Amino acid sequence: MSDTALVAVVLAAVAGLVAGLAWAAARGGDEARRRPGFRSSPHYSEGLHALATGQLELAIHELDKVRREHADAIEVQQVLSHLYREVGRTERAIEMHRALIARRDLTRAERAYALASLGTDYRRAGMLDRAAEAYREALELEPRNLHALAGQQKLHEDQRQWREAYEVQTRIARMRKSDDALVLGFLQTELGRDALAAGRRDAAEEAFRTALSLDRRVFPAHLALAELWLERDPRRAAQLLEDAIAAVPERAYLAFSTLARAYAACGEPARFAALCERLVGQDPRDWRARLGLARHLRADERPAEALGLLLRAVETNPHVLLVHLEVWRTLRAMGALGPEERKYVATVEDSALYVDPHICTVCRYRADDMLWRCPHCHEWNTLVEERVGPAAGTR
Repeated sequence: MSDTALVAVVLAAVAGLVAGLAWAAARGGDEARRRPGFRSSPHYSEGLHALATGQLELAIHELDKVRREHADAIEVQQVLSHLYREVGRTERAIEMHRALIARRDLTRAERAYALASLGTDYRRAGMLDRAAEAYREALELEPRNLHALAGQQKLHEDQRQWREAYEVQTRIARMRKSDDALVLGFLQTELGRDALAAGRRDAAEEAFRTALSLDRRVFPAHLALAELWLERDPRRAAQLLEDAIAAVPERAYLAFSTLARAYAACGEPARFAALCERLVGQDPRDWRARLGLARHLRADERPAEALGLLLRAVETNPHVLLVHLEVWRTLRAMGALGPEERKYVATVEDSALYVDPHICTVCRYRADDMLWRCPHCHEWNTLVEERVGPAAGTR
């Protein structure tokens, strides 16, 4: 597990502990039901220390001792169950949450939280019907339970129920009084894609525009709108993509292919080269703009100029296979490769490799493409291009 993923797990577990402490505070007037004894246990302190330093198995070991010594330590049981889930022992997490729910001394809030946690266990295990039922029961007990609502929203996303996910996320945003416009924008974009797949072009365009009205950073909405207008009005499509690059410059490379087609349809292909040159001028390390310009030059039968740009791109991002492939393709266009080299390049092109790796900033999931929702942690807009500079001491 990566350091970033460990931090995420620790934060999730600590959040569970904080929720537990909040329950204890809410019961402050009921002396008979206070459960402070476990906090004096040395295993409790050791468990918290292990948790804070990312030693999850040690944290489980120590906190489990607290659980055995203090059967009434509900907060510790909640944290333990979250840890078991995060380390992949989902069956144990389910078992613990079921045991919690079976207790008769839980408050209404504790029972709702345990049910919501059980729903998340089921969702992680792929038992979606059971997850939906657990979330429903939690919300019947406590309609404003954010833990249950957040789990329900993720479940809707997992099942591609975008309208339901949008409605629940809107409710969560109102309750938290938080700005969830970016996530809502991505959900609107998915609604637009579904409408487009069903042949409802007007509904799709409305959804994409709604997404951008929520947050201009919803890059896939820009892309989808541009594709809708590309054949009818390429100038408008180009303007939409230029607006997208202005709003989210780090995602500019995702618009290059469509933008090049739009400029060509307008009879102004040189505008694409000018755009790439401007982006490189703004960020000399922008290897993607160099890559896009190199492809443009190679298509314009100027492979020697393209090669110079690609070699600079290799210097700034040497570990990405995509850059090297473009170098080889350019050398092939220049006639600089022999038959064996051409055979090797063709083999690499057809291989399942990390040609253009992207990394999730939350859980470190690695994908060979840009994904708007991480398949592992299910967060939106968290994948970024993986950048590793040259090794120390290299020229």
